[in-house]
Amino acid sequence: MLRFNLASGACLAAIAAAAPCASAAAQQQQANPYKPERFDEDWRVIETDDVFLGDWKDIDVAGVSVSIGGEARWRMAWLDAPRLGIGGVSEDSWLAQRLLLHADLRFNDAARIFLQLGAHDTIGRELQSSSDDNQVAITQAFVDFNVTMGDAHVTLRTGRQELVLGSSRFVTARDNANVRQRHDLVRLSITDGLWRADLFGGAPTHDERGVFDDEADDAQRFYGARLLRAEGQTSTEFALFKLERDEVSIAGLTAADDRWSLSARLGGSWGAYELDAEAMAQWGAFGAQDIAAFGFYSEIARRFDNAPWSPRIGARVSYGSGDSDLGDSKQQTFTPPFPTAQWFGQNGLASYSNTVEFAATLALSPRDDVSLNFKLAALGRADTADFLYTNTGPLPGTSGGDAAIGIGANLGAVWRASPNVTIGGYVSYLDASDQIHDFGGSDVAYAHMIVSLRF
Repeated sequence: MLRFNLASGACLAAIAAAAPCASAAAQQQQANPYKPERFDEDWRVIETDDVFLGDWKDIDVAGVSVSIGGEARWRMAWLDAPRLGIGGVSEDSWLAQRLLLHADLRFNDAARIFLQLGAHDTIGRELQSSSDDNQVAITQAFVDFNVTMGDAHVTLRTGRQELVLGSSRFVTARDNANVRQRHDLVRLSITDGLWRADLFGGAPTHDERGVFDDEADDAQRFYGARLLRAEGQTSTEFALFKLERDEVSIAGLTAADDRWSLSARLGGSWGAYELDAEAMAQWGAFGAQDIAAFGFYSEIARRFDNAPWSPRIGARVSYGSGDSDLGDSKQQTFTPPFPTAQWFGQNGLASYSNTVEFAATLALSPRDDVSLNFKLAALGRADTADFLYTNTGPLPGTSGGDAAIGIGANLGAVWRASPNVTIGGYVSYLDASDQIHDFGGSDVAYAHMIVSLRF
């Protein structure tokens, strides 16, 4: 199966990398039609004359609009100190491949079927993650039923689907992982003018590593509601949801976690200024303990669109509470449901749990199709009684001591060769604090290269 997937990916690379370049100049003149969540694309209203494999979009089959799309992504990564060097693995390197193919069937505006298949492989990784491999799987399969009630548009979506709330920080599709986060859900969406409301309930999808064997995770339940108001370049969002997990490890204990989360977010741009801020409060029960946790992030940025390379300068503050007393009746470690660690960096060495970060950012665009991103950050623990957390959970033996984690710097570069082809590189270095060295850790270097093809 591994050889089949690699061969399939190589063929797709050859086709997609060569074909779009012939009309790349024309394609760069129009907005990129490919969305982060592919089901958000509606090819019935997109001009396809200059789109690679445009003949595969909006095909009329007995009155049904059929669009075929796909993605191939390869990520070559190297990490010299997994888990900050704590735990015995001194170096790791790997190649991760993700192949996706989907069909979008739209029955006028009344109904829709979206089916996506995926094949995922990770080669050579020593410290494996649960999201590395999934040979052949139904990654998404849902049905939409649409009705109009007055000025409101109502959609009932049922089946396997991705779910992103807020600004892709706390409830995300985890695109940084090889296997994206999915859920087996029923979701009701109501849109009326500037407002949108969502109600959802179900369970995360449990990723088995075989062929067509994924299923809803019966050890987790996830449900809630979201209210969004979007106008122009700004949006305001509120969400209330509950994640029940039969077993999870937090702050040195393993127990059932029954956690409510309430979040509020404001994001947008006002002239040359941009703001993205979200706060989340959590309560519920972790085993016999009462949950009382809190987290937030904020970034303010200033664009200089008329200056050379169009610089964007930003400042970030991120905070996730930690547990101040591991032996009392309260559980205070902030634990967002399905977060992405990309906010801190792409090396997987930080999470929102028990973390404080102050960062400065700089983005540059030397060309219309090239972007450079720099970040310099100071990281620490919110509470020294609690553990140090990575995206895989708490690191044993890291309770106590000083709060400092270290100073980190990273540089990312992305070249959008065409709307179909993206090539990116990323390097980072963490100058670990004396406390991390005392815990048995070390400085950390990381690098990766990503090639992504879409059609």
